[in-house]
Amino acid sequence: KPQAPWGWSRVAGQLGGAYIVLETNEGFALMEPRAAHERVLYEQFMHAFQHATIPQQQLLTPETITLPPADANRLHNALPHMEELGFGISSFGGDTFLVDALPIWIQHQPIEPLLLETARALAEGGRRSAAREALADTIIKTACAGAVRASDTLTDEAIEKLVHDLARTEMPYTSPRGRPTLIFTSYTELERSFKKS
Repeated sequence: KPQAPWGWSRVAGQLGGAYIVLETNEGFALMEPRAAHERVLYEQFMHAFQHATIPQQQLLTPETITLPPADANRLHNALPHMEELGFGISSFGGDTFLVDALPIWIQHQPIEPLLLETARALAEGGRRSAAREALADTIIKTACAGAVRASDTLTDEAIEKLVHDLARTEMPYTSPRGRPTLIFTSYTELERSFKKS
């Protein structure tokens, strides 16, 4: 298997049910699973977003949304791009729209403000990248909401997978919000702490 950016490591155990201990060539690292999982999910979502391979989730009950005329006009103009961004949305007559699918990372969020924000970003930016940038914060929020919680019990297999997935990310050392995923301690630091010469 390919080596992690931090070199060789193996899972040595868990600490306090909240941290994963990794033995490394240079010492050890503590991994915070939630921050690590946020990073993994965020990069998976962003990769799908940027490569137009956006998985959709079908709504059990499609929603109808009626918008003010100016916003409805924006959304009408943006419909082809909205589909590329992972939304299943169609005109339902006048200023009303039928939403039957959302990008997979949008969970437990009000649909109407999200549609308005996306349509406005498309109108102002005149390009899909503007909407992609506008939705980046939504992706971060969803990645954070979907990540493992401190109270979750991780199996050995889940821990190994998390370490492997984190090692494959572009920025493995911080969560999308800038929290550390790993804290390293070297053998040199340990020896200094134990006053070994």
